[in-house]
Amino acid sequence: MASVDRVERELGDAKTEYRRCVEELKEFRKGEKGDRLEELKKNLREKEDVDEKQRKKWTEEKEELEEEANDLKVEKNEWKAQFKEKLMNKNPNSRPTANDALKDEWFNLPEEQLSIMEA
Repeated sequence: MASVDRVERELGDAKTEYRRCVEELKEFRKGEKGDRLEELKKNLREKEDVDEKQRKKWTEEKEELEEEANDLKVEKNEWKAQFKEKLMNKNPNSRPTANDALKDEWFNLPEEQLSIMEA
């Protein structure tokens, strides 16, 4: 009987030790997961910082392009007005010929097309 009691006591001790080891393992895994979670959070914050910087850069580039486009529109309107004034000149000697008009930068035609028209 003493040996049965001893075995049951040892078995109880082993179960207790097993439970303690399982709990320690759970805590260790939680720690690992917690560390991994913190690492992932840090990486996410860094990525968000990079994304924000990239968004700002793209926004600045977009604004610059829009400003350039607006400048080109103004310039285009000025060219158009100047070209119209040239064509509407009452003095026929001051007015451009059709070929001269086609050479105006308003049309911005390539040289090949201009040479075909002159032939």
